[in-house]
Amino acid sequence: MKTNPKILLYILMISTLGINTPLSIVGIISQISEYFNTSIAISGLYISSFTFTIAVTGLFIPVLFSKFERKRTFTSILTVFAISNIVTIFTKSIYITTFFRILSATFYPAFISITLTVCEEIAPKGEEQDYITRILLGISVGSIIGLPITTGLGTIFSYQVAMSWIFGINLLTLILIIIFFPRIEGKAKSYDMPFSSLKTMKFILGTLGILMMPIGASIVYNYQPLFLQLVSHIYTYKLSLLLFVYGLFSIFGTWLGGKLIAKKDNATLILFQLTCIITFVSLYLSANYLIPVIILVLIFGILDGMGYNLIQYIEASVIPDSPELANGVFLSILNGGIALGIAIGGFLVDGFGIMSIFIGGTFFLIIAFVMMIYVIKVMKIPLKYS
Repeated sequence: MKTNPKILLYILMISTLGINTPLSIVGIISQISEYFNTSIAISGLYISSFTFTIAVTGLFIPVLFSKFERKRTFTSILTVFAISNIVTIFTKSIYITTFFRILSATFYPAFISITLTVCEEIAPKGEEQDYITRILLGISVGSIIGLPITTGLGTIFSYQVAMSWIFGINLLTLILIIIFFPRIEGKAKSYDMPFSSLKTMKFILGTLGILMMPIGASIVYNYQPLFLQLVSHIYTYKLSLLLFVYGLFSIFGTWLGGKLIAKKDNATLILFQLTCIITFVSLYLSANYLIPVIILVLIFGILDGMGYNLIQYIEASVIPDSPELANGVFLSILNGGIALGIAIGGFLVDGFGIMSIFIGGTFFLIIAFVMMIYVIKVMKIPLKYS
């Protein structure tokens, strides 16, 4: 390949950043409700339809696209995103815009999965995990930077202005891929992909164990702002500032997770769960003390960012013969765990109060900790870099 792999890496980083901006509309739910003249509940379903779709299609869409030439795949998917965003700008029907949001989300796993696969293929020997981490950073930055921009444009101007920004960044990434990205042939026929890998005990137990991570983290993460308001009494711009700094720490955590996995994957996978458990317990015990809460929230930000790497790494280890399938399962586990965490967290808050999120999060992370020890120490699954 004549093109500098670093250039391709940065193009793909920008592309993953852009394709994640549709996730950032969670901050303008009231504007969405007003624009489409619907309830907050219906608007919430419209927003979450993206995540739920990814959780389902991540299991098979990446495999179906694995045999196609990479540039054509990227441009086709980004074109679908661009068209979908144009429709959402101008339609007044919540049903039409939901259809196009689900349509774009259907192909999202193929884009991210093949991006991760291509990065591993083009990376110089010994730098594969670093290239994968850069793409995961693009995903993190897209969500973290996209949220305040989309929220600001939506609240200051309108829903249509916020969606125009999302269309603009998607269009930019499409142009970059068309102009600068070379042709790269697919590496496998989709019908030959080893779905039998999904039946192995190492896959089942490893995936169940790793699923507990996003569930436990999501229970705390999604209700963390409510906790900070009700218990720590952090409001308005102070809350926004803290959450923004949390996002920056999360970006650092994604980078750190990649470095630790490449050096000490075995210890990182086990100690991660234990550190999360200690952090949640400490937040529960020190909830009334502002400074310790802020420090622990930022530590959780680092751990939250690390989780991207750890989930992707486990799936790549238990499905070593099919990177597209492994990365698709990674996206399904991540988004499915987040969706389940939101639902479980809502039940806990309604039934037992805001402090119960730490008990719920700890419970699922203890399960993850036990299962990770079992699959790594007892089953001795072959980790990718061990």
